[in-house]
Amino acid sequence: MSHARLAFAIAIVGGMIVMANQVREPRGFRNNNPLNIDYNKANDWEGQVGMERGVLAPRFARFSSMEYGVRAAAKLVKTYMNRYGLRSVYGIVNRWAPSVENDTNAYAEHVAYKLGVSPYEPIQELDIPELLYHMIKHENGQYLDMATVKKGSQMAGVAFV
Repeated sequence: MSHARLAFAIAIVGGMIVMANQVREPRGFRNNNPLNIDYNKANDWEGQVGMERGVLAPRFARFSSMEYGVRAAAKLVKTYMNRYGLRSVYGIVNRWAPSVENDTNAYAEHVAYKLGVSPYEPIQELDIPELLYHMIKHENGQYLDMATVKKGSQMAGVAFV
């Protein structure tokens, strides 16, 4: 086999490996939307670049970076807390992931356990980064690094320690 053909074959195989790894990456990570926020044209999120691509039934927003995806999620959680008075993990998760689509009780119990609180115990705004960190794990099956979660939360105006 000539060097040119060998190089071409290696490039093709390398490209296939990269594509296979991208397919295995969780949907929320592929979309820079680690909390799987639904796309809505009326929501003009900072950093939103449209709707996801490459799936049979597109549903979720796509963001230019993970930080912007986390920022949108932190803004939503702040709204849940301040406008709707949802201050417990259960209250937030129940609105975020309603039982018509999710096992909301299991979701809230898992996240509350990781936070070290009861699902019905009030949490504070400063808990938002850690709340999102564990929600991301539940949504995607893997964690996003905490530095990115904190940066996105900070961009949303969340005060934390």
